[in-house]
Amino acid sequence: MLKQFALVASLALFPVAASASPLPSYPFVHVSAEASRYTTPNIGAIDFMISASDADPAQARDTVETRIAEVRALLQEQGVPLADLETRDVRREPGMDAAGKDTARELRVSVHLIVRDLSKWRAVVAPLLVKPNLNGFATSFDITERDAFEAALMADALQDARRRAEIIARGARRKLGAVTGVSPGGVKNVGTTMGLVRPDFSYNRSKPSNVGARDFLNVDALKLIQPVDVVYKLE
Repeated sequence: MLKQFALVASLALFPVAASASPLPSYPFVHVSAEASRYTTPNIGAIDFMISASDADPAQARDTVETRIAEVRALLQEQGVPLADLETRDVRREPGMDAAGKDTARELRVSVHLIVRDLSKWRAVVAPLLVKPNLNGFATSFDITERDAFEAALMADALQDARRRAEIIARGARRKLGAVTGVSPGGVKNVGTTMGLVRPDFSYNRSKPSNVGARDFLNVDALKLIQPVDVVYKLE
């Protein structure tokens, strides 16, 4: 019996101690598990920069405003609400000539566009990729029913945790008891999309020069992973 308890305690000691929580006084087992699911996104977004460089600041602003007007016209043509277009972070950057002297001023504006109907994704994004003065593209995808999807993912992770704990309990000749602690990790995306704007997802800004246009036009499946740590009582 003493050896059995030592086995279970050794399996549980490091993960629980690492969390700086006091160890339970009863026999227990700590397991880490995870669940993953693929899903098809139904909402997307594209971020990019509009930049113009000119010795005359007014001319640079005119160029930027012209591009914004062209983007708005494209959205109206495709039936995308203008309310889903956001421009922000207007800033001026000094330009340099070949001799390194300060010359023209570059005006930069960041743009965030949400596309709620992905059947229009290619028709909206493809023209943006070839417009002058547009660069720094990044795409993002998500699902509108995110809460329900994460709830199902959590249930899968907890089921996997119990399966693992039961294997350990049988090996220690114990019966698995009640759950005494659960610590879920953040949902992770390990799909192949260009990036996601949610804080729990990776976000990578890329340029058309090193990423093919078709990569921005594709809508790839998302693979989401939910990790979880669970402590069970042993009887």
